[in-house]
Amino acid sequence: MAKKNKVTINYNGDSKTYTTRNRLGFQALCAKEDTPIEYDCRDSDCGICIFRVLEGEQNLSAAEEKERDYLKALHADDNERLACQCRILGDVTVLVEY
Repeated sequence: MAKKNKVTINYNGDSKTYTTRNRLGFQALCAKEDTPIEYDCRDSDCGICIFRVLEGEQNLSAAEEKERDYLKALHADDNERLACQCRILGDVTVLVEY
């Protein structure tokens, strides 16, 4: 049986937990479920899908150069990521602040 991960998304004082397959990307999760994470470019070019990792940062795929460069240009904090670039490798809790 495939490993399942729990993804908790906090937004506007609410919290909702989703169950996903291991290595699923946030884009796939958001296409399947009604989440507060928004997308536009899907390619590290707009920053609309930025979120803050509260727990489980080690359970996300490593940021590749394009994402790191974009986050640096945004002056993002160390615990911020772009959902369009992340794969979920374990349980994680994130905060969406639009």
